[in-house]
Amino acid sequence: MSFDYWALGYRCSGDGVTVACVHRRMAVLLSWGESLNAWFWNPEVWLIRGYTWDSLAQAEHFQYPVFSDLWTYPFAIAAALLVLRYFVLNPFVFTPTALALGVSNNQQRPPPPNRVLEAVFRRHRNHTPAEVISKAARESGFSERKVERWLRQRVVSARSTDVEKFNDCAWQALYYSLYCVMGFVVLWDKAWLWDIKHCWYDYPEQSVDNDVWWYYMTALGFYWCMTLTHSIQHQRKDSLQMFIHHVLTIMLIVFSWTVNFVRLGSLVLIVHECADIPMLLAKMSKLFGRRDLMDKFFVVFVLLWLSTRTGLFPLWILNNSLFEAHVILDVELIPVYYIFNGMMLTLFLIHVVWTYLILRILVTKLLDHKLEDLRSSSDASADEDERATKKGQ
Repeated sequence: MSFDYWALGYRCSGDGVTVACVHRRMAVLLSWGESLNAWFWNPEVWLIRGYTWDSLAQAEHFQYPVFSDLWTYPFAIAAALLVLRYFVLNPFVFTPTALALGVSNNQQRPPPPNRVLEAVFRRHRNHTPAEVISKAARESGFSERKVERWLRQRVVSARSTDVEKFNDCAWQALYYSLYCVMGFVVLWDKAWLWDIKHCWYDYPEQSVDNDVWWYYMTALGFYWCMTLTHSIQHQRKDSLQMFIHHVLTIMLIVFSWTVNFVRLGSLVLIVHECADIPMLLAKMSKLFGRRDLMDKFFVVFVLLWLSTRTGLFPLWILNNSLFEAHVILDVELIPVYYIFNGMMLTLFLIHVVWTYLILRILVTKLLDHKLEDLRSSSDASADEDERATKKGQ
C-alpha cells in the first residue's frame, strides 16, 4: 500500500514513513498558525510603540486586561442568563405576571402539516410569487387558492403571542435596569466618569479594577446571550439593525478590552443602556392595554434617547475619542485606534437610523393621535400578514 501527501508541497510514500509525514504536516501547520498569530497580534498594530504583549502582561505596578477572560467567563455568564430566563423567570415570573395583567396568550392553530408547503413558507413567508404557488399546487395536489389559504394560516400561526412578546420585553427591561444600577455603582467613584480625559492619562498602564471587570464581563455575557437567541426569536421590524448592533457591541467590548480602552468602553456601556428601559416598559404597557402608560413611558424614552444616544454619545464620548485622545496621548496612534473609532461611528449611524424611526413615531402621534412603536418587537411582517389575511377572506 502507498500513501501520497501532496497538500503541503512534498510527497511521502510507503507505510514506514506515514507517521513521519503526518508529523511533518502538523509541524508545518503549527508553523503557519504561529505565523498567522504573530501577524494578527503584531504589537505595531495593537500597542503604542515601546510596549509588547509580554511587558504588559508581566507588569507588576498595574493589572492589564487578560485576553483569555473574554472567551471563558462571558460564555458562562451567557449560559447562566439563558437558564435564568427560560427556566426560571419566563415560567414562574414573567408569564404569570403577563396573564394577571390580561395579556393575550392566544396562538393561531397551524394548518395541517405539509412538507411541500412548509418549504415554500420557510423560503417566502407571505411574499410567495405566483409561479411558486402554482408549482406548489401541482406538487401538493392542492388548488392554488387552497395553497394561498394554507400559507396565510401558517403565517398567522408563526407569530409570537403577546405573552411571548411581554416576556421578551420584561427580560430585557429587568436586565437593563439592574445593569444601569450596577454601572452607576461601579463608575461613581471613577475619575473618568467626571472627567473623560482620565480615559487616556497614563495609558496603557491602567489597571482594571475588579468591579469594572465584572461590569465588562456581564455586558459581554448578556450580548452573547442575545446574539445566540436572536435567530430563534420572532422576527422584528428592525431585526437586521439589532443583529448588527449586538455584533458591533461585542466587537467593541472585545476590542476595548484587548487594547485596554476599558475606561472609554465603560462610558459607552453606561450611556447606551438606560434609554431602553422606558421603551421596553412602553411596549409592555401596550400589550396589557394601558396606552396611557405607554404614552408616558414613550415620552421618557424619547427624552432619554435623544439625550444619550444622539447627545452624550456623539458629543461627549465620540468627540473625545476622535479629537482629544491623540492630543492627550501625544504619541503615534496605533491602527486599532482607527478601527475602534470606525466601529463606534458605525454604531452611531445605527442610532441615527433609529432616531429617524422615532421621529416618525412622533409625527404619527401628532397627525393621527396614535402611537405605534416603529422600533417595536412585533413580528417583522405582522401588519403585512394581517392585510394579506384580510384580503384572502
